[in-house]
Amino acid sequence: MRNIVIILSILLSGCNPLAKNEKENFKDIALKNLTYSHMDGMSGDIFKFNLETNDDLKNIYQNGNYEYTHFKCDNIKNYFVTGAISVEGEKLKNGKYTSSGYFKVCEDESMNVCIDKNQLEKLLTSNMSCRVVFGGLLQSSKIMVDNILISKESIRKSNFQ
Repeated sequence: MRNIVIILSILLSGCNPLAKNEKENFKDIALKNLTYSHMDGMSGDIFKFNLETNDDLKNIYQNGNYEYTHFKCDNIKNYFVTGAISVEGEKLKNGKYTSSGYFKVCEDESMNVCIDKNQLEKLLTSNMSCRVVFGGLLQSSKIMVDNILISKESIRKSNFQ
């Protein structure tokens, strides 16, 4: 019986997305051109940006057969911060790969009640620490880019589009 429990534990750990949540160590990551906009009928503002890196995220995404990208940030005073990166539209210019992305700051994952730029400025007491996560329905998620910092100042200076 003990052997069955051990074997079952090993098999289940292989199915656990957190058990294989590996990290890549990309360097020279920059979040640029932070803007925000508001869409009628939607709660809160949408923050858009370009993620610039020396690494070809599109190639890694395609070769790993990933199905989604998430842009996740540490929660801010009980708010949920989430978005995505568009690696399929990645562009190479001057040796740098640039992917567009967005995020929203909402009360919960349903994203029904979200906040605007001014509210976010008031809530931020320190930098938001964000990461890019690749994943798929039948595979473990993997943190591809970690420690992307978004400062209160960059939120304040973001332009409306």
